[in-house]
Amino acid sequence: MPLIAAEVLLLKDLLESYFREGGWLTVPVESFAGGLLLWSFACFLWRIPERPYIFAHELTHALAVYLHGGKVSRFRVGRRSGSVRCNRSNLWIVLSPYFVPFYMLLWLALWTIVDFYWPIRSYQWLLYAGTGFTWGFHLFFTVEAVHREQPDLHVEGWFFSLVVIVGLNLCILAALLGFLSPTWNVSRFLSRFGDHLHFCYRLCGQGLAAFSSWATRPGPLSPHADHP
Repeated sequence: MPLIAAEVLLLKDLLESYFREGGWLTVPVESFAGGLLLWSFACFLWRIPERPYIFAHELTHALAVYLHGGKVSRFRVGRRSGSVRCNRSNLWIVLSPYFVPFYMLLWLALWTIVDFYWPIRSYQWLLYAGTGFTWGFHLFFTVEAVHREQPDLHVEGWFFSLVVIVGLNLCILAALLGFLSPTWNVSRFLSRFGDHLHFCYRLCGQGLAAFSSWATRPGPLSPHADHP
């Protein structure tokens, strides 16, 4: 929870700098916002099929299993649901599809590969627009999956899983906004984030210490009647 609070403060700093320093009026930000807006229109005008998300969801599960040294024995993707059978499970395997923007990472990887062999720097706006579109896809279906209370969320506890999902998605969003801003570099981003983390965890520690002191404080002595 203090981590989420620090991320919210960082997002506040990023948005304030966008307004104060005119960061909204740049090609990366406008293109990213345009891609996100295009996804919003697509959701409003058409019923988006769920199979592409289900495929990415289950594939992310499977890749997380392999990254943790496990094996996948079955991979199934249906029109409304899917499943992965594996021999290993933990927090990151179970929750990875909810904070890993699969298609956004795929889009960035494809762009990097194509740009390496055939430079397409003059079409940078398309890179940012595609990133906004795929981020919108991830965000929309993640919210929808959480709203349905998927069984994945109950493996480690619903509230704890939700905190992890929100925290990591906010972290990715802050990193995207920092990357798109012309005035934010890595050192400024990490320095500001570290300051907010220190502040939030210190405040949390002080609150817990005050509560512990209050809870362990002896209460007033109750009067005892004298008996003959």
